[in-house]
Amino acid sequence: MSKKTSQELLKLVSLKLRLNHFQTVNLSSSSKACFDIIAKKGNRTIILKIEPYVDNFNREKSYELKSIAQFLEASPIIVGTRGRRFKNIDEGLVLLRYGIPVVSPETLESLIAEGIPPIVYCSRGGYFVNIDRKLLRRARMEKNYSYTELAHLVGVARSTVYEYEHNINPPPEIAARLENVLKTSIAEGIPIFEIEIQNEEKPESYLSGNLSPFKEEIASLLENLGVISQFWTHQSPFDAFGEHQSDQVKSGLNVLVCVDDSHHSNVIKRINTTVNIASLAKRRAIMIVDEEQDNQISQKMPTFTLDELQQMQRAFELVKKWAKKQKELKFT
Repeated sequence: MSKKTSQELLKLVSLKLRLNHFQTVNLSSSSKACFDIIAKKGNRTIILKIEPYVDNFNREKSYELKSIAQFLEASPIIVGTRGRRFKNIDEGLVLLRYGIPVVSPETLESLIAEGIPPIVYCSRGGYFVNIDRKLLRRARMEKNYSYTELAHLVGVARSTVYEYEHNINPPPEIAARLENVLKTSIAEGIPIFEIEIQNEEKPESYLSGNLSPFKEEIASLLENLGVISQFWTHQSPFDAFGEHQSDQVKSGLNVLVCVDDSHHSNVIKRINTTVNIASLAKRRAIMIVDEEQDNQISQKMPTFTLDELQQMQRAFELVKKWAKKQKELKFT
């Protein structure tokens, strides 16, 4: 693929998703958020960052993207075309950037359109093919090859064939030789939607004490209501998200939080995006303001003042009032 700008790649990926019947929420091409598209089809939700030059995706974006993906029960994916070590990210290849799968737009399209997953991944030491070890062993035994005989035919050590059947994957050229000798396809697709995303250490910029006094007060009020799994974002259209817990039991109250602290000139755009994300991901979206205002905000999202939050004693009150305000919005 020729070099494409982020905007061109964003349009291309978004089109491919819609053509394959995904519901999508897109951020604007000028957004500096840690993600660009959230897409859903059936029970599958994916959150994508479009980054043509993948090395531009840094650790802070990784930390926030992983956290949002976990909250939305979505699979994070980076779509790119090149990097410092890769002139082109080939179709069928998976890289990992901070543990998040990176694929080309062609690989993503093959996966969502035809269900064809990538089979080659890059790791320390080079490129490797993901193989079905049980199938390899069965094919070898059906051909009556010993480890030594198959190793000789393929051109590797006996111990290497043993390891292929037990815990390592071969490079592409060896995988091709194995398939040619055994007359069997042993490559196995890499389930990038199911890759377990590992948590990482919180970057310094996300440590407590970095919130404005207004946001600190909101965080405290939400915590008093039991919304203790809070995450305050730096690179997202919403300001925070959180999940209510009672005695360490999740109650199902999940909220996306926008804050109107008068520092965002694009607050209406952020609200619209957050409402769409909440609808797609089946989450509640709320706006919190210092005092009641007669403007467009309360006409688009259930809005609460600090005073309203202070008067609440339980998370149930927030849910009840959210439902009432949400119902009123539908009839305005």
